[in-house]
Amino acid sequence: LNAGAQAGKNIATWVIAFILSIYILLNKKGLKDGVLRLMHAVFPEKQLDRVLKFAARSDAILVRYIVFSLIDSIIIGVINALFMLLTGMQYAGLISMIVAVTNLIPTFGPIIGGAIGALILLLVKPLHALIFIIFTVVLQFIDPYFIKPRLFGNSLGVSGLLILISVIVFGSMFGIVGMLLAIPIAAIMDFVYHEALLPWLEHRAAERKSKAGA
Repeated sequence: LNAGAQAGKNIATWVIAFILSIYILLNKKGLKDGVLRLMHAVFPEKQLDRVLKFAARSDAILVRYIVFSLIDSIIIGVINALFMLLTGMQYAGLISMIVAVTNLIPTFGPIIGGAIGALILLLVKPLHALIFIIFTVVLQFIDPYFIKPRLFGNSLGVSGLLILISVIVFGSMFGIVGMLLAIPIAAIMDFVYHEALLPWLEHRAAERKSKAGA
């Protein structure tokens, strides 16, 4: 009963979030104009320009993150389909589609996709189910440590090392939400550090040197 009630709450939450998203998208022009008017009233002109540039840059990073997350899931689905076809497993298209879609879910997505695929194969041929589970474990080890860092690192301009550290740190601090947002947050922090904080620190150091020399 508790599990059923929790599942019902989760479904209701997703439905409400979906409906709210539609309303927000329908009213995005009015919301955007209202936020811009508020920002013009709060921030001076120079600061407002910086804030708008930061928001636009962050928006571009989030969009690229979503796009390349979809590409990553497609890559995983294609690799899974090729392996299943080469090994003669049944339902390669169906299971690979499930694996690709669930791969979008952080942390638990690959586990869910692998479990569903293994269950389907178990009903057909248990040996194929065992082979599929082993392959899924190997693939999901390769994906976060090799495919994702190279894919997102190249697309967002962030090193693979920073991505790995961000996923570990934000995942341990904020759980699933932290792991989901770790990559775009790392990209935003990277450009803020290189384009704002580091130049400001270098400017301060140059000023101190000039004063010392005078």
